[in-house]
Amino acid sequence: MPESTIDKLNASLTEIKNLLDDYSQFILAVDNNRFIGEEDKKISLLEHAYKLAQENGELLPHFITLEKFKTDIEYFTAFRSLIDLNSQIQEKLWNMTIKSADIARKDALTT
Repeated sequence: MPESTIDKLNASLTEIKNLLDDYSQFILAVDNNRFIGEEDKKISLLEHAYKLAQENGELLPHFITLEKFKTDIEYFTAFRSLIDLNSQIQEKLWNMTIKSADIARKDALTT
């Protein structure tokens, strides 16, 4: 990969990180542990709760509208998709890191 491409990737990822800095929040370890694991169950719970709210709007607290609930679920889904994309990018970068380390090791052994 040309160095100019690596520089572009670095600049793009730095820009993304800077964009996220404006919105990301510190999460306590206790909160983080509460959100980790069993993602499918959480998504199923949200979908089920939303379906129930559609059928029985009176079950929602007065400060949450059906529209807000839907928007909140959509935000969660969108961010979850970004995490999946980021994981794919991380895997590709890691594979390229391993390959470049192997090439550098071979170079070191031949000198």
